[in-house]
Amino acid sequence: MDAVLTCMVSDSLGPGALTERLIAAVSEHLGLAGGIALRERGRALGIAIEELGLAAGDRIVLDPLVPHSYHETLVRHGITPVYVDVVPGSVVIDPAAVEREAPSASAVITAGHLGFVPDMERIVATGLAVIEDISDAFGANTGTTRAGTCGRYTILAMEPDGIITAGGGTLLLTGGRRERASLRRLSELLPPDALLPDMNAALGTTQIREVERFVTRRAEIAAVFTKALMRGRHRALVQSGDSEPVAFTFPVLVEGSVGDVIAYARKKGVEAIGPFADSVLARYAARSAPDGRQDGPPDGRDDDAEAPERADPLDAHRIVEDDYPVARSMVLRCLRFPLYPSLTSKEVELIERTIVSLP
Repeated sequence: MDAVLTCMVSDSLGPGALTERLIAAVSEHLGLAGGIALRERGRALGIAIEELGLAAGDRIVLDPLVPHSYHETLVRHGITPVYVDVVPGSVVIDPAAVEREAPSASAVITAGHLGFVPDMERIVATGLAVIEDISDAFGANTGTTRAGTCGRYTILAMEPDGIITAGGGTLLLTGGRRERASLRRLSELLPPDALLPDMNAALGTTQIREVERFVTRRAEIAAVFTKALMRGRHRALVQSGDSEPVAFTFPVLVEGSVGDVIAYARKKGVEAIGPFADSVLARYAARSAPDGRQDGPPDGRDDDAEAPERADPLDAHRIVEDDYPVARSMVLRCLRFPLYPSLTSKEVELIERTIVSLP
C-alpha cells in the first residue's frame, strides 16, 4: 500500500520507471530476457501471435479451459484454434493430443490452470512454437526448470487473485534477446492506454519481492486442506510426472451435487466457486444432439424466433463440448476454495472444517 500511495503522489502514474522495474524483477526471477507490461491478457496473446509471424489460416493447439478472450483473440487474427482435451484427473493440456495435432499446426498454447504444470518436455519436443501462460502457475516448476521458461513467449496475468498481483495487467516476456528487442520496439508504437501504468506496477513490484514467502505459505495452507479433503468423499486434482505445482487455489472435484456443496459452503461462510466459468468451454461450447445436429441454438434462442439483424461472428467458431469430456467434467464438477497467503489461522480452520464436512 505504501508503494502505491507513493506512486499516487508522484508525478508519474502512467507507464514509466516502476513498470520497467516490475518487468525486470519478474524476468530476473524466471531467468528470462525481458518483455513488456500490458493492461489486457488478450492483447498479450495477440502480440505473441504477431511476433511469431503467424498468419490467417495458421493453426494453434490449446485446451478449452483457457479464458474465452483467447478464443476471441485467435479468431480476430484469423488463426484457427485447435482445441484438445486435458489430461484425465487434471486440468492441463494432454501432451499426446498435442503430438497428434502437431504436424498440421504452427504453435501451441500451454496454460498452468489452477497452478498445475503441463508436460512441457513432450510439448516442446513437438517442435511447435510454444506460448506459456503461467498466470495460475507462477512459482511452479517442471521438475527441472521454472514454469514459464520453456516457451518462446510467456504470459503472466496479474489479476487480484494471482500469485502476484498488480490489481490487473499482464506481462508478456521472452527468453530471447532478439525477441525482447522486438517487443520493446513494438511497445513504443502502442497507445499509452495499452500499457500497464506505474501505479499498478508499484503493487506488482512489492509482490515479486515476497513471492517465495507467498508460495511457501500457500503450500502450507494447501497441505492442511488436502488432509481435510482426504477425510471426506470428494477428490483432489492430480499433478502428473515430476512437475511441482503451486497452490494457486484449492480445487476440489465434487462427487455428487455441486449445487449442494456450494450452498453448504456458503452457509458456513466459505465461498466455493467454479474456476472455469470464464473459459472457452463455458462460453463458446454447444451441446451436440445424437444425430450430430446442434442441440438448440448456441445462445439459447428459440429456433422459430426471428433472427437478429447482426449475428455474433464468433457463433461460427463454437466448439462441441462432447469432444472434450475431461475438460467438460472439470467445468461441471470442479470448485475452488479460498487459498491465499493472507488467510488468518481462524480462516484456515474454518475452511478446513468446511472441507471435511462437505456433503
